[in-house]
Amino acid sequence: MKILQVIGGGEKGGSRNYLLTLTEELRARGFDVEIACFLEDVVADSARKKSIPVTVFPMKSLFDIKVIAQLKKYILERGFDVVHTHGVRANFVGRLAARKINIPVVTTVHSSIYHDYSHPLKKLFYHRIEKLTRPFTDHFIAVAGSLKQELEQDGIPPERIDVVYNGLSPSFAFEAPTSSLRAELGIDEKLPILMTIGRLEAVKNQALLLQIWATLYKQLDFCGVIVGDGPLRQELEEQARTLGIADRVHFLGFRNDIYSLLTQADVFILTSNMEGLPITLLESMAGRTPVVVSKVGGMPEVIDMAKNGYTVPAGDVEQFAARIQEIIRQPELKERLGEQGYETLMKHFTGETFIQNTIQIYNKVTQFSEDSSSGKGGKS
Repeated sequence: MKILQVIGGGEKGGSRNYLLTLTEELRARGFDVEIACFLEDVVADSARKKSIPVTVFPMKSLFDIKVIAQLKKYILERGFDVVHTHGVRANFVGRLAARKINIPVVTTVHSSIYHDYSHPLKKLFYHRIEKLTRPFTDHFIAVAGSLKQELEQDGIPPERIDVVYNGLSPSFAFEAPTSSLRAELGIDEKLPILMTIGRLEAVKNQALLLQIWATLYKQLDFCGVIVGDGPLRQELEEQARTLGIADRVHFLGFRNDIYSLLTQADVFILTSNMEGLPITLLESMAGRTPVVVSKVGGMPEVIDMAKNGYTVPAGDVEQFAARIQEIIRQPELKERLGEQGYETLMKHFTGETFIQNTIQIYNKVTQFSEDSSSGKGGKS
């Protein structure tokens, strides 16, 4: 089976990791998988480093619709059986290109379109094109039950949606830490590290995290670490200074050594207003790091299964601060939560489960037999 994964190209978070894991694992099983994107950026660079075939179709804006014909031609020339899209831009282009040649389309919904865009005009426009082209998707993959519910509320028939939880490749959980974060930051080996990872954008609500840390400032010795980059970095750095906690907070920017960092964190925190099923939550489980996260999206589903931390109502500074202190002040609790997370990851969120569930959907949309899961089947 030949599969084309289509993505915007500038993604630096969970959808990029999802795509790379999916593509690597499918190729390891004999599937012929390539990536197409519309920006020469981090996705293309990451794919090349992993020896994954990637083609960039430069797209100046969403109105640069000539790329639809280019992608259509490429799909025909390469003989793909499935087009799998990720993100509104990729959905728009991939759906229209595949529709013209009757190639089945699978779309993974990584997050809520109702929370992804802060600019009102951009939100309105992206919502419109997303919903207009949804009829051209044969099957939807929701990375969390909450996203499946949202699709159903938008009128997508339940039989066209499957929940497939994200998974980590088996090698991830056994990588050795690459460096000492405490040495890098020049802090004491016993000082607790409170960490978050994600794009510095409004939906991630790192501004709330800084308020939480300001609440903890006089109650707990800690080092706050923010990993990631984005348009709000300067604003957040200024907020840390205004709150008087700049000496406790380190902005590390974009990093590739996420697992190494997480294994050295004492608590992983997500204060997001909305999430699908963040890869960083699974990565924290691999690192045996307990979590305190907002009760939004797919995160409560995971925490209920893993018992690896706490969910807190979004925006509740006091509850976040209390739960963080509870973990830091009880070493046995911290260790137990971390172990429970790791065990649940190995049972329910491995790359193997993730890949096999995705293959079943490819077989469904192409009417392949079960024998085709070897990667060598053809259309019936």
